[in-house]
Amino acid sequence: MTTEKVNKGQSVDNAITSLDKIKRPYAFLIIQEHFRRYQNTIEIVKELSHKKSNSNAVLIIQIAIIMIYFSTKPVHSIVNDSVEFAKNFKAPGYVNVILRSVLKEKDKFRSAIKEIKIGNEFKRQIIKIYSSKKIHNFIFNSLDKKPVNYQISYLDDTQAIYDKRVSIIDDLKKIKKQSWVQDIGNYECIRSVKKLIKNKNILDCCAAPGGKSFLLSSFGANVDCIDNQKNQIEKFKSNADRLELDLKIKKQDFLRSNFKNVYDCILLDAPCSSLGTFRRNPDVMLKINKNFLKSKNDKQALMLIHASKMIKPKGYIIYIVCSFHMDETIEVIDKFLKKNTDFNVIELQSDKLIKKNNGYFTNPLSFKKFGGSDIFYISVLERKN
Repeated sequence: MTTEKVNKGQSVDNAITSLDKIKRPYAFLIIQEHFRRYQNTIEIVKELSHKKSNSNAVLIIQIAIIMIYFSTKPVHSIVNDSVEFAKNFKAPGYVNVILRSVLKEKDKFRSAIKEIKIGNEFKRQIIKIYSSKKIHNFIFNSLDKKPVNYQISYLDDTQAIYDKRVSIIDDLKKIKKQSWVQDIGNYECIRSVKKLIKNKNILDCCAAPGGKSFLLSSFGANVDCIDNQKNQIEKFKSNADRLELDLKIKKQDFLRSNFKNVYDCILLDAPCSSLGTFRRNPDVMLKINKNFLKSKNDKQALMLIHASKMIKPKGYIIYIVCSFHMDETIEVIDKFLKKNTDFNVIELQSDKLIKKNNGYFTNPLSFKKFGGSDIFYISVLERKN
């Protein structure tokens, strides 16, 4: 099943590539809505069923409920197709009974599915990071809002809505010349360090598909780009060609690279859970578990240590993740600083970032008039003389 691929770590975009091209847009919307309202549908199933059934049958029912309320397909056709599919798991009767019950009380369950139910751990982490109830409410109320697509221009744009560089784009196929797609929160993180990186030699060690490298270059940095993911490198090259930028990228594993004391700065956009992109990728809200986070955390710590050996004295490590979880943000930096006393934290200047311990989180509420933002964490560490 496509949902199984997502549960194992693939994005919804990648998981649906095996489907017929004509079915992908529909499948994308349904699967996204399934993950966004997972708690809602599971509670409906529990209310209507007093016996345990296999997980595949429950998943079929959950997807069918989403289709009943969020697609134009005739409801009885949805039920019939679901029952037919449930035969593969020896559960057609169970699926039929539950879905017929949903249709009998369709209006009642409409209200049960309308307001998104938020998982306790997701809510707890947000409240840990942001002390303001206004920010909590803005984030929780944005879960079912379609995120705005932003584009960043390499040079100043007189029609930009923010900082002469950021514009809104309605159709991702109609990007302006010398522009690329990047979230406004992501942009703000790099903007906050532009004075630090001007004329500096920088290694962007997880560079593809290129957004941060292009931005660093536009702010006057000399950027070397590496990445070890072939498909992402192809996207980087395509983007660079379209932008007519002479930025080159090597296929190279950062953890196996050795550039001792070569760089003024290393941008470490570390692999993470992507929790901060929950509006675009609602499946991440269900992946807050210790084992999943520990695998990310271990690699983040290793990459930070490796980066620390590769920069010059008075050089910087810029650590960024699109996550708000303590394990991937505050705790990673705190542990690093305890073991590496030859580093200190640089203060950043931005009214769109909120300081927390030794780093900063983007404040989605500060971008409200533009349509909000994803959540990013940034910490800049300076190596002492």
